[in-house]
Amino acid sequence: MNLLYNSGIVLQRIEMNDWDRSNLHFILDSDEATLEDFYSWATEDDLAYALSLVRQARTELLVQEAEILDELLTDATADDVAEANTMLKQFQL
Repeated sequence: MNLLYNSGIVLQRIEMNDWDRSNLHFILDSDEATLEDFYSWATEDDLAYALSLVRQARTELLVQEAEILDELLTDATADDVAEANTMLKQFQL
């Protein structure tokens, strides 16, 4: 099966019941043919529900991205300060 996306990492932190989590796994992990079949019989309510699950996963990914960027910026800032202090020491009397 050629997966469009592996949802394992994303789903670890999303708070939802088992039913919704299973459906989100289906949406994120299905191949293109399976999704086309789903789309062929899905009602508007089914599609709205699927979209709400994807939006919830997207929001969690954005939160995770912000946390990673914040950590990287914090680490970079600390490293930059340490490097600057090292460089300035050569000019101290």
